[in-house]
Amino acid sequence: MSSTSSSTIYRGAEVVLGDPRDRDVRRVDIEVRDGIISRIGPDLEAGPGTDVVDVSWAWIMPGMVDSHHHLWQATMRAVTANFTLDEYFWTIRRNHSLRHRAVDIYNGTLGGAAGMLDAGITATVDFSHCILTPEHADAGIEAFRESGIRGVWCYGFYDPPLDEPWFTTPEQRYADARRVRSQHFPSDDDHVRFGVALTEMGRASLEQVADEFRTGRELNALVHAHTNTRYHAGGQPSDIRRWHDAGLIWEGQLHSHCNTSDAEDLKILADAGCAVSSTPETELGMGIGHIVVRAADRAGVTTGLGSDIQSNNGPDLFAVMRLAMSAERHRYHQPVIETAGTSGLDGVALRTEDVLHFATLGSARGLGLGDVCGSIEVGKAADLVFIRTDTPRLRAAAHVIDAIVMQVTVADVDTVLVGGRPVKTNGRLDPQLSAKAIAALDESAAWIRKEAEKAGGLWPEMPSWMGTPAEHRLSNSGVERRPVRQTRDRQGA
Repeated sequence: MSSTSSSTIYRGAEVVLGDPRDRDVRRVDIEVRDGIISRIGPDLEAGPGTDVVDVSWAWIMPGMVDSHHHLWQATMRAVTANFTLDEYFWTIRRNHSLRHRAVDIYNGTLGGAAGMLDAGITATVDFSHCILTPEHADAGIEAFRESGIRGVWCYGFYDPPLDEPWFTTPEQRYADARRVRSQHFPSDDDHVRFGVALTEMGRASLEQVADEFRTGRELNALVHAHTNTRYHAGGQPSDIRRWHDAGLIWEGQLHSHCNTSDAEDLKILADAGCAVSSTPETELGMGIGHIVVRAADRAGVTTGLGSDIQSNNGPDLFAVMRLAMSAERHRYHQPVIETAGTSGLDGVALRTEDVLHFATLGSARGLGLGDVCGSIEVGKAADLVFIRTDTPRLRAAAHVIDAIVMQVTVADVDTVLVGGRPVKTNGRLDPQLSAKAIAALDESAAWIRKEAEKAGGLWPEMPSWMGTPAEHRLSNSGVERRPVRQTRDRQGA
């Protein structure tokens, strides 16, 4: 499906219109002019020079928006499949990140974004926290733009523990973020915007994290943080309350995970106009805790979903939606059925239209792009996903939104448009992008595996101090390592 004209009418599909929570699905035509949805309605009249494409075989949904991702980690797919959070931090953040050259950041970002487009994700935020040199930042931005995905690229302030670092002070990183803002993002456009990604509390002082917040505000950037992610024996201080008390919470911030957040935390975020992104696959799988989407949404916080790390998960928001919905239903149903029985439930805790909202418009709003993408409306960018329905797996669907959430897979994504431009047609990603992304990922995967073998392999043994308060102050050199249960069988993998 392609067009050389500036105007195309896609005719006859069943279309998810507006906010998915409205459950408004109609068989209508969509006219796209210069990348923007210009008209929606039945039997649109085609003007001179307008292409008309029959898509009566399709459901059209808004392009999905991933509101928390680390694209550079696509160079290490499935390495962390059986990890706890501490093992992830030790292996990826404190070891393999140090092996990434600037070209590997380019390759991972390009490959990760290409995988997203293939899966129907048309916009994302890249929390790029493997910036070892200024060239690493430049490479990530170049790849993000080249991929064609929409979104926000966030400069990561985290300081990986290199023995001979290029950045020797936080202030040098702030200066480089200012350079990046001026050089690569002189103005805000609707395709790629600038953000900053904060260092986690516990790996930097409150004073340093406060400086990172303020640098983001100075640069008029989306401030994206890993927030309230760790349970600690005996309780844990709330990042949100500490930041609020320090005057660091303001409108438009995006807080990922938030698993230890309570009602007071969520009220602070709601009152300030902040957003939350949940990544169920990593949060539930790595022992981070219950996901927060239902509580955040009910508290009035803008809520989105993300797939987080391709070193663990596929870039697949269909899977994420189902997992989020099932996890929240289980969490809130179980206390009821244990006390009142199964018949005590008066409805489900989270509905299909809720999670489709989180994966589209909710995430878009979290990125500051809610007026640009995330829903199919006149005046918005034509970021569209065409689901091929001529398969026995999708016939006889009672409602399109319910079927999209419960039964559609990445394999059903036939066509993807970003700003009206086809990046996937007839079930195949653009061949040039696909070939370049595959070659890039293969190159960096081989390099990282080779370099990792010099320091314990892809699954290096973890030291006993991981997870302690002093963790962020220790270097990788000269530490005493201990085997961990999960790594014993992996060394031969």
